[in-house]
Amino acid sequence: MSAAAQKPSFSFDRHSVDALVARHRSGEISRREFFQKLAFLTGSLLFAHQLMMEEGLAFPWEAYTWPGQQGQAPAPTPKESIEAGEKRLPPAVQAEWVKYKSGETEMGGYLARPKSGAPFAAILVIHENRGLTEFVLDIAQRWASEGLLALAPDCLSRLGGTPKYESMQAASEGIRQLQRPDVTADLLASLAFLKSRSDVRRNKLGVTGFCWGGGYTFHLATESQDLAFAMPFYGISPAADALARVSCPVLGIYAESDTRINAGLDDVEAKMKELGKSYTRRVFPGTQHAFMNFTAPGRYHADAALAAWAEAVAFVKKSIS
Repeated sequence: MSAAAQKPSFSFDRHSVDALVARHRSGEISRREFFQKLAFLTGSLLFAHQLMMEEGLAFPWEAYTWPGQQGQAPAPTPKESIEAGEKRLPPAVQAEWVKYKSGETEMGGYLARPKSGAPFAAILVIHENRGLTEFVLDIAQRWASEGLLALAPDCLSRLGGTPKYESMQAASEGIRQLQRPDVTADLLASLAFLKSRSDVRRNKLGVTGFCWGGGYTFHLATESQDLAFAMPFYGISPAADALARVSCPVLGIYAESDTRINAGLDDVEAKMKELGKSYTRRVFPGTQHAFMNFTAPGRYHADAALAAWAEAVAFVKKSIS
Protein backbone atom coordinates (compact mmCIF):
# COMPACT_ATOMS: atom_id res chain seq x y z
CA MET A 1 0.00 0.00 0.00
CA SER A 2 1.30 3.46 -0.85
CA ALA A 3 2.04 6.00 1.86
CA ALA A 4 -0.68 8.22 0.42
CA ALA A 5 -3.23 5.44 0.84
CA GLN A 6 -2.40 4.76 4.49
CA LYS A 7 -4.71 6.20 7.14
CA PRO A 8 -2.56 6.63 10.25
CA SER A 9 -4.32 7.55 13.45
CA PHE A 10 -3.20 10.87 14.90
CA SER A 11 -4.71 12.84 17.76
CA PHE A 12 -5.26 16.49 16.90
CA ASP A 13 -7.64 19.36 17.63
CA ARG A 14 -10.01 19.49 14.66
CA HIS A 15 -11.28 22.94 15.65
CA SER A 16 -7.72 24.31 15.53
CA VAL A 17 -7.13 22.68 12.15
CA ASP A 18 -10.36 24.14 10.73
CA ALA A 19 -9.39 27.58 12.03
CA LEU A 20 -5.98 27.23 10.40
CA VAL A 21 -7.59 26.23 7.08
CA ALA A 22 -9.82 29.30 7.27
CA ARG A 23 -6.82 31.57 7.88
CA HIS A 24 -5.06 30.14 4.84
CA ARG A 25 -8.13 30.37 2.59
CA SER A 26 -8.59 34.02 3.57
CA GLY A 27 -4.99 34.79 2.60
CA GLU A 28 -3.93 35.62 6.15
CA ILE A 29 -1.10 33.07 6.07
CA SER A 30 0.91 31.68 3.16
CA ARG A 31 0.80 28.08 1.95
CA ARG A 32 4.24 27.49 3.42
CA GLU A 33 3.27 28.84 6.85
CA PHE A 34 -0.01 26.93 6.69
CA PHE A 35 1.78 23.64 6.02
CA GLN A 36 4.31 24.26 8.80
CA LYS A 37 1.63 25.08 11.37
CA LEU A 38 -0.51 22.14 10.27
CA ALA A 39 2.45 19.76 10.64
CA PHE A 40 3.02 21.16 14.15
CA LEU A 41 -0.64 20.68 15.10
CA THR A 42 -0.83 17.11 13.82
CA GLY A 43 2.71 16.08 14.71
CA SER A 44 3.32 14.61 11.24
CA LEU A 45 4.38 16.02 7.89
CA LEU A 46 2.74 13.04 6.21
CA PHE A 47 -0.63 13.45 7.92
CA ALA A 48 -0.56 17.22 7.48
CA HIS A 49 -0.29 16.74 3.75
CA GLN A 50 -3.12 14.19 3.77
CA LEU A 51 -5.34 16.78 5.45
CA MET A 52 -4.32 19.38 2.88
CA MET A 53 -5.31 17.02 0.07
CA GLU A 54 -8.67 16.38 1.74
CA GLU A 55 -9.24 20.14 1.80
CA GLY A 56 -8.25 20.48 -1.86
CA LEU A 57 -5.19 22.53 -0.89
CA ALA A 58 -2.43 20.22 -2.13
CA PHE A 59 -1.57 17.80 -4.92
CA PRO A 60 -1.27 14.06 -4.35
CA TRP A 61 2.47 13.48 -4.27
CA GLU A 62 2.50 9.90 -5.55
CA ALA A 63 1.59 8.45 -8.91
CA TYR A 64 2.80 5.11 -7.56
CA THR A 65 4.37 3.75 -4.41
CA TRP A 66 7.47 5.52 -3.13
CA PRO A 67 10.06 2.80 -2.53
CA GLY A 68 10.88 1.82 1.02
CA GLN A 69 14.34 2.49 2.36
CA GLN A 70 16.83 -0.17 1.42
CA GLY A 71 18.69 -2.08 4.12
CA GLN A 72 22.34 -2.49 4.90
CA ALA A 73 23.12 -4.99 2.14
CA PRO A 74 26.34 -4.44 0.19
CA ALA A 75 26.06 -1.45 -2.13
CA PRO A 76 25.17 -2.45 -5.69
CA THR A 77 27.47 -1.67 -8.57
CA PRO A 78 26.36 1.29 -10.71
CA LYS A 79 25.16 -1.14 -13.39
CA GLU A 80 23.11 -3.13 -10.87
CA SER A 81 21.63 0.08 -9.47
CA ILE A 82 20.59 1.25 -12.94
CA GLU A 83 19.03 -2.14 -13.70
CA ALA A 84 17.00 -1.94 -10.47
CA GLY A 85 15.70 1.46 -11.52
CA GLU A 86 14.70 0.23 -14.97
CA LYS A 87 12.51 -2.49 -13.45
CA ARG A 88 10.25 -0.04 -11.59
CA LEU A 89 8.69 1.53 -14.70
CA PRO A 90 5.06 2.62 -13.97
CA PRO A 91 2.33 1.42 -16.36
CA ALA A 92 1.58 4.89 -17.79
CA VAL A 93 5.25 5.67 -18.45
CA GLN A 94 7.58 4.59 -21.24
CA ALA A 95 11.35 4.93 -21.12
CA GLU A 96 14.35 4.55 -23.37
CA TRP A 97 18.07 5.18 -23.49
CA VAL A 98 19.02 8.03 -25.79
CA LYS A 99 22.23 9.38 -27.30
CA TYR A 100 23.03 12.89 -28.50
CA LYS A 101 26.07 15.04 -29.13
CA SER A 102 27.83 17.52 -26.87
CA GLY A 103 30.59 18.79 -29.12
CA GLU A 104 32.63 15.71 -29.94
CA THR A 105 31.29 13.78 -26.95
CA GLU A 106 28.44 11.31 -27.35
CA MET A 107 26.17 11.80 -24.37
CA GLY A 108 23.95 9.05 -23.02
CA GLY A 109 20.81 9.57 -21.01
CA TYR A 110 17.72 7.92 -19.57
CA LEU A 111 14.50 9.41 -20.95
CA ALA A 112 11.08 8.78 -19.38
CA ARG A 113 7.81 10.21 -20.67
CA PRO A 114 4.06 9.62 -20.45
CA LYS A 115 2.65 7.18 -23.00
CA SER A 116 0.22 9.81 -24.27
CA GLY A 117 -0.43 13.55 -24.20
CA ALA A 118 2.50 14.96 -26.21
CA PRO A 119 3.89 17.54 -26.46
CA PHE A 120 5.13 17.67 -22.88
CA ALA A 121 6.86 20.14 -20.63
CA ALA A 122 10.33 18.70 -19.99
CA ILE A 123 12.66 18.45 -17.04
CA LEU A 124 16.37 17.72 -16.87
CA VAL A 125 17.25 15.51 -13.87
CA ILE A 126 20.92 15.89 -12.84
CA HIS A 127 22.30 12.99 -10.83
CA GLU A 128 24.29 12.95 -7.62
CA ASN A 129 28.04 12.44 -7.40
CA ARG A 130 27.84 8.73 -8.27
CA GLY A 131 26.43 9.04 -11.76
CA LEU A 132 23.15 7.48 -12.84
CA THR A 133 21.55 5.30 -10.16
CA GLU A 134 18.29 3.60 -9.28
CA PHE A 135 17.21 6.72 -7.36
CA VAL A 136 17.79 9.04 -10.33
CA LEU A 137 15.90 6.77 -12.74
CA ASP A 138 13.06 6.62 -10.24
CA ILE A 139 12.90 10.43 -10.07
CA ALA A 140 12.77 10.64 -13.87
CA GLN A 141 9.92 8.12 -13.89
CA ARG A 142 8.09 10.14 -11.23
CA TRP A 143 8.22 13.28 -13.31
CA ALA A 144 6.91 11.32 -16.27
CA SER A 145 4.08 10.10 -14.05
CA GLU A 146 3.33 13.77 -13.36
CA GLY A 147 2.99 14.45 -17.09
CA LEU A 148 6.48 15.71 -17.96
CA LEU A 149 9.15 14.32 -20.24
CA ALA A 150 12.22 13.73 -18.09
CA LEU A 151 15.82 13.32 -19.23
CA ALA A 152 18.51 12.14 -16.82
CA PRO A 153 21.82 12.72 -18.64
CA ASP A 154 24.82 10.57 -17.78
CA CYS A 155 27.41 13.21 -16.91
CA LEU A 156 30.05 10.48 -16.84
CA SER A 157 29.56 9.97 -20.59
CA ARG A 158 32.86 11.76 -21.25
CA LEU A 159 34.62 9.06 -19.25
CA GLY A 160 32.82 6.07 -20.73
CA GLY A 161 29.50 6.23 -18.85
CA THR A 162 28.31 5.27 -15.38
CA PRO A 163 27.83 1.51 -16.03
CA LYS A 164 31.55 1.01 -16.72
CA TYR A 165 32.48 1.70 -13.08
CA GLU A 166 32.86 -1.29 -10.78
CA SER A 167 31.66 0.47 -7.64
CA MET A 168 29.86 3.58 -6.45
CA GLN A 169 33.13 4.84 -5.00
CA ALA A 170 34.83 4.48 -8.38
CA ALA A 171 31.98 6.39 -10.02
CA SER A 172 32.41 9.16 -7.44
CA GLU A 173 36.10 9.32 -8.27
CA GLY A 174 35.12 9.66 -11.92
CA ILE A 175 32.83 12.58 -11.06
CA ARG A 176 35.75 14.33 -9.37
CA GLN A 177 37.73 14.13 -12.61
CA LEU A 178 35.13 16.12 -14.53
CA GLN A 179 35.83 19.76 -15.34
CA ARG A 180 33.15 22.38 -14.74
CA PRO A 181 33.21 23.85 -18.29
CA ASP A 182 32.75 20.37 -19.76
CA VAL A 183 29.84 19.52 -17.45
CA THR A 184 28.21 22.87 -18.23
CA ALA A 185 28.57 22.23 -21.96
CA ASP A 186 27.07 18.76 -21.58
CA LEU A 187 24.08 20.07 -19.65
CA LEU A 188 23.47 22.83 -22.20
CA ALA A 189 23.66 20.17 -24.93
CA SER A 190 21.09 18.15 -22.97
CA LEU A 191 18.73 21.13 -22.96
CA ALA A 192 19.34 21.58 -26.70
CA PHE A 193 18.47 17.91 -27.24
CA LEU A 194 15.19 18.41 -25.39
CA LYS A 195 14.41 21.51 -27.46
CA SER A 196 15.03 19.52 -30.65
CA ARG A 197 12.33 16.96 -29.86
CA SER A 198 8.90 17.27 -31.43
CA ASP A 199 7.26 15.88 -28.26
CA VAL A 200 8.62 18.68 -26.06
CA ARG A 201 7.10 22.10 -25.36
CA ARG A 202 10.26 24.10 -25.99
CA ASN A 203 9.22 27.04 -23.80
CA LYS A 204 8.49 24.78 -20.81
CA LEU A 205 11.89 23.37 -19.89
CA GLY A 206 13.11 22.99 -16.33
CA VAL A 207 15.94 21.47 -14.36
CA THR A 208 16.32 19.70 -11.06
CA GLY A 209 19.15 17.80 -9.41
CA PHE A 210 20.45 16.38 -6.17
CA CYS A 211 23.69 16.93 -4.24
CA TRP A 212 26.34 17.41 -6.96
CA GLY A 213 23.46 17.69 -9.40
CA GLY A 214 21.74 20.19 -7.14
CA GLY A 215 24.74 22.49 -7.41
CA TYR A 216 24.75 22.15 -11.19
CA THR A 217 20.99 22.79 -11.25
CA PHE A 218 21.41 26.24 -9.72
CA HIS A 219 24.52 26.82 -11.84
CA LEU A 220 22.61 25.95 -15.03
CA ALA A 221 20.00 28.55 -14.09
CA THR A 222 22.79 31.15 -14.41
CA GLU A 223 23.96 29.77 -17.78
CA SER A 224 20.74 29.19 -19.73
CA GLN A 225 17.93 31.55 -20.66
CA ASP A 226 15.75 28.62 -21.79
CA LEU A 227 14.55 27.53 -18.36
CA ALA A 228 11.03 27.95 -16.98
CA PHE A 229 12.13 26.78 -13.52
CA ALA A 230 15.08 25.39 -11.55
CA MET A 231 14.82 23.21 -8.48
CA PRO A 232 18.09 22.32 -6.70
CA PHE A 233 17.98 19.76 -3.90
CA TYR A 234 20.71 20.37 -1.29
CA GLY A 235 23.22 21.71 -3.80
CA ILE A 236 25.90 24.40 -3.51
CA SER A 237 24.65 27.83 -4.59
CA PRO A 238 26.31 30.00 -7.26
CA ALA A 239 28.53 32.93 -6.35
CA ALA A 240 26.66 36.16 -5.64
CA ASP A 241 27.82 37.85 -8.87
CA ALA A 242 26.37 34.99 -10.95
CA LEU A 243 22.88 35.27 -9.46
CA ALA A 244 22.10 38.28 -11.63
CA ARG A 245 22.00 35.90 -14.63
CA VAL A 246 19.18 33.76 -13.19
CA SER A 247 16.07 34.29 -15.32
CA CYS A 248 13.65 31.68 -13.96
CA PRO A 249 11.93 30.92 -10.63
CA VAL A 250 14.08 28.85 -8.28
CA LEU A 251 12.89 26.53 -5.50
CA GLY A 252 15.78 25.37 -3.31
CA ILE A 253 15.15 22.36 -1.07
CA TYR A 254 17.60 21.74 1.75
CA ALA A 255 18.24 19.50 4.74
CA GLU A 256 18.36 20.99 8.23
CA SER A 257 21.58 19.20 9.26
CA ASP A 258 23.64 20.10 6.20
CA THR A 259 25.99 22.79 7.43
CA ARG A 260 28.32 22.93 4.44
CA ILE A 261 25.56 23.23 1.84
CA ASN A 262 23.46 25.61 3.94
CA ALA A 263 26.30 28.02 4.64
CA GLY A 264 25.54 31.29 2.90
CA LEU A 265 21.89 30.54 2.09
CA ASP A 266 20.78 33.67 3.94
CA ASP A 267 23.06 35.69 1.68
CA VAL A 268 21.74 33.94 -1.42
CA GLU A 269 18.16 34.63 -0.44
CA ALA A 270 18.93 38.28 0.33
CA LYS A 271 20.79 38.74 -2.97
CA MET A 272 18.01 37.12 -5.01
CA LYS A 273 15.49 39.40 -3.30
CA GLU A 274 17.69 42.43 -3.98
CA LEU A 275 17.87 41.44 -7.66
CA GLY A 276 14.12 40.92 -7.88
CA LYS A 277 14.51 37.21 -8.62
CA SER A 278 11.94 34.57 -7.69
CA TYR A 279 13.59 32.36 -5.06
CA THR A 280 12.01 30.15 -2.41
CA ARG A 281 14.10 28.32 0.16
CA ARG A 282 12.67 25.31 1.98
CA VAL A 283 14.62 23.65 4.79
CA PHE A 284 13.09 20.42 6.08
CA PRO A 285 13.52 19.84 9.83
CA GLY A 286 15.16 16.70 11.17
CA THR A 287 16.83 15.87 7.86
CA GLN A 288 20.34 15.19 6.62
CA HIS A 289 21.97 15.67 3.23
CA ALA A 290 20.44 13.24 0.68
CA PHE A 291 17.23 12.82 2.69
CA MET A 292 15.28 12.25 -0.55
CA ASN A 293 17.31 9.20 -1.55
CA PHE A 294 15.65 5.94 -0.49
CA THR A 295 18.88 4.05 -1.25
CA ALA A 296 20.82 6.02 1.39
CA PRO A 297 20.43 4.18 4.74
CA GLY A 298 20.67 6.55 7.69
CA ARG A 299 19.91 9.60 5.56
CA TYR A 300 16.56 8.89 3.92
CA HIS A 301 13.67 10.61 5.71
CA ALA A 302 10.37 9.24 4.42
CA ASP A 303 8.01 11.93 5.74
CA ALA A 304 10.24 14.78 4.61
CA ALA A 305 10.80 13.17 1.20
CA LEU A 306 7.06 12.88 0.64
CA ALA A 307 6.42 16.45 1.76
CA ALA A 308 9.29 17.81 -0.35
CA TRP A 309 8.01 15.94 -3.39
CA ALA A 310 4.55 17.44 -2.88
CA GLU A 311 6.02 20.92 -2.78
CA ALA A 312 8.22 20.21 -5.80
CA VAL A 313 5.26 19.02 -7.88
CA ALA A 314 3.20 22.07 -6.92
CA PHE A 315 6.08 24.38 -7.86
CA VAL A 316 6.64 22.73 -11.23
CA LYS A 317 2.95 22.61 -12.12
CA LYS A 318 2.66 26.33 -11.35
CA SER A 319 5.82 27.09 -13.37
CA ILE A 320 4.59 25.33 -16.51
CA SER A 321 0.94 26.32 -16.34
